[in-house]
Amino acid sequence: MLQRRTLSSQVIDYVLTLIKTNQVRPGERLPTEQQLTSTLGISRTCVREAMKSLESLRVIRVRPKVGSIVLEPSPTALISAEHFSVAVQQQHTDALLEFRKIIEVGLASLAAEKADENDIRGMKKVLDDYRDELEAGQVRTTTDMAFHAALAAASKNPLAIMVWQTIASPLQEALHRAIGVPHVGEETLRDHLKIYQAIKSRNPKKARAVMRAHLDTAERVWRIAKAGAPGHDSDSSAREAEPRKTPG
Repeated sequence: MLQRRTLSSQVIDYVLTLIKTNQVRPGERLPTEQQLTSTLGISRTCVREAMKSLESLRVIRVRPKVGSIVLEPSPTALISAEHFSVAVQQQHTDALLEFRKIIEVGLASLAAEKADENDIRGMKKVLDDYRDELEAGQVRTTTDMAFHAALAAASKNPLAIMVWQTIASPLQEALHRAIGVPHVGEETLRDHLKIYQAIKSRNPKKARAVMRAHLDTAERVWRIAKAGAPGHDSDSSAREAEPRKTPG
């Protein structure tokens, strides 16, 4: 039985329909982020992740202060985008977590080799934000994912970054479910700090090791959350930007 469609894939399907039915033509702007959020009834985070994926697949171009512009039609791009949308809908979280290990362990190694000072500062800022949220008794899944996004950017590999962006939204849905597990916030911060230190010290081998350990922990937490909430509704991930109180 197929999983329920992820929220990001719904956005992708909607945008592809607008393009294929000529409701939005090449060179024209797509509906704004706010309009898509209102029309589809989902969060801005899901819309943004979908736009990143479509841009990576060369279906659209996101221009600052202008919006998302539809590019000249490319059958290959549209087929790739549709294939991705279907693939995301069909994948179980277990498979995504397994695939994540393949991608992010390599990203951590590349980041340790290629990160510049701006990348290091970006990761440090996300860590500071996460620590502040934790001390305030609430953490956001978006902040957790922001650290991994900053690490991916530090890899300087556009293909790897594209792959990360395509799986980020369904991973965030899983994270939203797992964030209520006791002490997961503290464990996540400790792991992120270890990864950050390995990258800052330019140690690819250490970065790979601590990232793998972190993802092993994340998978364990996911299984605990899954076992504890068999009736979970994946549509609740539309609230992933809302803060959650940390246990204790």
